[in-house]
Amino acid sequence: MIFLMLTAALAVQQQALGPQADQAAVERGQQLMTAECGFCHGSNARGGSSGPDLTRSEIVQTDEGGKQLGDFLRVGRPDKGMPRFDLTSAQLSDLAAFLHHAIYLNSNRRLYKILNILVGDPKAGETFFNGRCRACHSPSGDLKIIGATYSDPVALQGRMMLPRGGAPGTPPMPPYRAPNAIRVTVTASGETVTGTLVRLTDFEVTLFDPKTERMRSWLRSGDVPKVVVTDPLQGHVDLLTKWTDADMHNVTAYLAGLK
Repeated sequence: MIFLMLTAALAVQQQALGPQADQAAVERGQQLMTAECGFCHGSNARGGSSGPDLTRSEIVQTDEGGKQLGDFLRVGRPDKGMPRFDLTSAQLSDLAAFLHHAIYLNSNRRLYKILNILVGDPKAGETFFNGRCRACHSPSGDLKIIGATYSDPVALQGRMMLPRGGAPGTPPMPPYRAPNAIRVTVTASGETVTGTLVRLTDFEVTLFDPKTERMRSWLRSGDVPKVVVTDPLQGHVDLLTKWTDADMHNVTAYLAGLK
């Protein structure tokens, strides 16, 4: 009887993958999503620092195998700060597979269940942390009580993967006011101004100047004015496409113990 119950539960969980989902394509699509679009739209496509929830996009919902999506991405929306993307047919197919899979999960939430993610090896996580993260973080410094601050392991792992924004309990704020906001330096007509990035396109750059508490904008033409962007979270961005499932679970287990 117990075996039959477990088998039935597993079957329900497997339905959440979608009736025709190519899991390999979905995983490749999520990796591509994280690398190319995760900063704005989040690694799960549900919205990020400045981009909307793609699972609610009419273009995505009416897309067929990446065709409509590809037509849109090749043009982009420069007026809204979204650049154009030149992706191969295979990449578009994988990205579409992931996005359609995400839409399926959203519409069948009763089938979805977050399982225990504290299944990693804390010691292996500590080794990974010491090799990749200690240059910027310290378990006795900025991460001293990270496990208590993020008592929910799901939230902890999400913050580890997409650290942009404020800590739990802090009021929402514009991305350019966040402590870890992307910084930009603009040099124009002999003047150099440094602030936090609000918008950067092929046609303009806008920053927030913390000294004056004002926005400043410049029209762009090629390399004029000179724009230098610095992301304090670049290390996290670089790791997004390199994490393995084991690494993520191991580091999560290690950080969850820092209380």
